[in-house]
Amino acid sequence: MQKHKEYIERSDLKDATHLEVSVYYTKGGANYFSGGTTQRGYYLSVTPVTKSERSVSFTMFSGFKHLLLETQRYTDKQFNRAVDMAKDHRESLIAKVVEQSKAA
Repeated sequence: MQKHKEYIERSDLKDATHLEVSVYYTKGGANYFSGGTTQRGYYLSVTPVTKSERSVSFTMFSGFKHLLLETQRYTDKQFNRAVDMAKDHRESLIAKVVEQSKAA
């Protein structure tokens, strides 16, 4: 299974140096942290992180994710489609994370 990930350096974040932007697949199911369920499919997530030469650290439950494509199983073709779809939602998720960071 693939995961598409990139880091964007930002100076306007509180307690973080970069944003981790990733597209990934999850089988979904019960989410014990939220008490609900997670849909199976491909997601775009944006998370504030502190990145150094040897490590990446983050705060639990920070950032946002967005369901791009609900599916029954993983395929490379659908993953590539989700990566293309992420371009349409990327900037709005980044703006939400930056706003959340400033409010904290």
